[in-house]
Amino acid sequence: MAVRLVGFGSPEGDDTPSQVLSKAAKRGASVRLATDSHDSELDHIDQGAIDWREYLEGTHWLVISASTSLAGDSARSAWGASMTFAELEGSKTVMIVDSPEDSERLTEVWGNTIERIRQIHVLFVTRGALSEISQLEGVTEQDLLQEIRQRGLVPHVCGFVEPNMVQVEHSLGSFKISTDASISEMSWLAGFICELPYSGVGPEGINSAAEAAGIAD
Repeated sequence: MAVRLVGFGSPEGDDTPSQVLSKAAKRGASVRLATDSHDSELDHIDQGAIDWREYLEGTHWLVISASTSLAGDSARSAWGASMTFAELEGSKTVMIVDSPEDSERLTEVWGNTIERIRQIHVLFVTRGALSEISQLEGVTEQDLLQEIRQRGLVPHVCGFVEPNMVQVEHSLGSFKISTDASISEMSWLAGFICELPYSGVGPEGINSAAEAAGIAD
């Protein structure tokens, strides 16, 4: 059975959730981008007209980004509702912590993420956001992912700590693993969540999924 992903982000397909969906589709995943009944832009979306139950039924992963919470009041409401409905429907949330277009609003992006931290199953911090959040938190870059996992009790916290080197923190330990030079951040994340449901339990399964995600097709 194919892994099923639902993303919530820009209908234009130019944001990180859309990139993950695109990469996952190339790996054979079933993907959909959630929107209202009018296919509205995020800043005009009618969050009450999104049928989250229909989108999320039987879905493995909900893929969202932290910066989407800045797209307006309605978009932020839909962003929050997506996680609530994911919990109700048994889908797990993948949160991408990315840098907003207005870098001065990173504190707001990170604060919105922290408010929802207990609803997140996989937290991926992009390279751009990693250094900025480490300064906000007063934690070194090499310690940040572990610190986030321990404080927030997120099952999986990951990110590229060097070019072609990803770090994965999880409830049973941590590891770093190299990737092929052609693998982008969103490509790796797509591969990781496509592999994770079928890679087996325990640290070996997580390591196997991370390793497979870093291999170019």
